[in-house]
Amino acid sequence: MMLTGDVLFNLMFNALASFWLGLFGALLIRQIGKPSHVAVSLVVLLLPLAKLLWDLRLGIPASSFFWASEHGIRQRLGSFQIGIGAHPWGAAIEGHLWALHEAGRSPQSIGDLAERALRFRVSVYAASVISFTVLAISLFRCGVYGFRLAEFRKRIQARLSGCETIEWRTLGRRRVRIFSSRDYSGVPFAGGFFRPYVVLPAALSEHLDGAEREAIIEHELGHLRYFDLALLLPLEACRQGFWFVPGIKWLLRQQRALLEQRADDCAVAAGIAREAVASALLKAAEFATGKMPVPVLAISREASTLKLRVQRLLSAEPERKAAPLWLAVARGLLLIWIVLGTLQASACGNHP
Repeated sequence: MMLTGDVLFNLMFNALASFWLGLFGALLIRQIGKPSHVAVSLVVLLLPLAKLLWDLRLGIPASSFFWASEHGIRQRLGSFQIGIGAHPWGAAIEGHLWALHEAGRSPQSIGDLAERALRFRVSVYAASVISFTVLAISLFRCGVYGFRLAEFRKRIQARLSGCETIEWRTLGRRRVRIFSSRDYSGVPFAGGFFRPYVVLPAALSEHLDGAEREAIIEHELGHLRYFDLALLLPLEACRQGFWFVPGIKWLLRQQRALLEQRADDCAVAAGIAREAVASALLKAAEFATGKMPVPVLAISREASTLKLRVQRLLSAEPERKAAPLWLAVARGLLLIWIVLGTLQASACGNHP
């Protein structure tokens, strides 16, 4: 049992470094590539979670000093190596800790050092207690999140049964039902994978002109068009499971903001004036007196995000000159190269 706890502690501790390495790579890609398409930014911001899950999948290799230390082998000396360069499958960012012992040299991680420090300075059970406590909290948070989703689904079904269907819209091969609700005073929202729908508060709809109402509907249809809910649900589950990783909550906020921006762009692409979309955002926020029990795809969520979205809509778009094909291809290959390098990067983790 103690060995299991030590393994969990090692993996959890190194998950922090994995996430921050991925975040560094994602920010570097955004700085170099400066993607103009929201979809590209969304993919780039998935890199930190991809790096975290990638390293967790690899686990602790047999060559790691972790296993030697578990068998009682003591470290005599240590060394540190760091390097930045390149290899065929990506940019190389590597930092290694080496443990020198009677059997030779083995790679070790920061998690190894933290676990042994707790073992010798606090208690042999300290790392296990911490890891099992963190795991229990993660499972509890995921369970609560799943329960809230189930309860939310029941509430939505009950609410939809009392809503008035005001129209139908076609979205590819799907038909979307537009509801109006008089007993709901929150923000407009969309949902449903196989039977999609949009819910508009009646009080808000009555205070919108035709363009603003159409802006809200097209915004929510944008969420449905790209199946944003299918992305947000696992992202939220990851946030609950990896709550102990600093920065993961910020990353989810960034993803949400990008999804809202893409939905705003969908409304503009449908022919709605930018001013009408911005006005609809402000009126929706003004009338949102209730809060949904779990995150949903809504036209307005946080004041800071709302401000940025309105400013983005009302600011004049600079004219973009189309880049030459060779330059676009070269930039794409460079970004792919950095992504692969980031996934392979090591910063005092388990892998040599």
